[in-house]
Amino acid sequence: MYQVVEKYADESGSRDGGFVFQAIVSHNVQWSIVNGEVKLSTDNIRSILHQVDVFPDMNFKEGWATSTYVTLSEVNILKRKFELASESIKRLVNPEYAKFLSDNGIKKSLINKEYSELSKKYFENTNYQVQLITNNIVLREVSTSGLDSGHPKITLKLSTGMVDTLDGSTINSWGNFKLNVAGPTNLKLNGDELSSITEYDPIDNVTEIVFRTILPSITLDFSGDSVAIDRFTNRSAQSMLASNIDFNNIFKVDDSYTNKK
Repeated sequence: MYQVVEKYADESGSRDGGFVFQAIVSHNVQWSIVNGEVKLSTDNIRSILHQVDVFPDMNFKEGWATSTYVTLSEVNILKRKFELASESIKRLVNPEYAKFLSDNGIKKSLINKEYSELSKKYFENTNYQVQLITNNIVLREVSTSGLDSGHPKITLKLSTGMVDTLDGSTINSWGNFKLNVAGPTNLKLNGDELSSITEYDPIDNVTEIVFRTILPSITLDFSGDSVAIDRFTNRSAQSMLASNIDFNNIFKVDDSYTNKK
């Protein structure tokens, strides 16, 4: 396993004690753009948790990992974000569509009917299959939740938790992203290209890196020995500076999910 080393302990101490969570995850997200409209099923949004490290170790006995959308929990919000990502794709695969939008100053703020009619004009009878893949993305954050109860919990989001170091070495997280689009025009984009694609969401009034926004977060929840807060910082300082605990066998699997057809 990778180790959480000394500089992470310093980060924990700087926040007056806390757990440093590190997870390595991959994603495979698929959707369709049919006649210019997004077709999305949550069954095609998948996450793989490869590895978890926590510092300091509190003799954890059980753990839970949940793939989740924190701020996109409502279906209509999630679909809107995929629509924004799909708009980037549509402009790339159809230069005439992109030129028309640019020449006329048209943005996503058009009312739905107008936008649907325009999209239909340029994408009628088309079907694009989209796949967004990430491979071993490293997420790391600090949480003070559960300090005295032995139940630390955190939600690792790509927007705030992606890091560029692992085990003391520099890594390129965006280098592990790729987008494949199959249809009348095929498209392949690497991570560096995806990292520069932003879309404005007029409802949230934010400009987002859309191909990061549409990937789910991961919530980690552990159960272990409790420790008094007044002893926690001292224990953190006295603890080994590297954690070699193997968490592979403590996570619980939801039978309702694994038995899902």
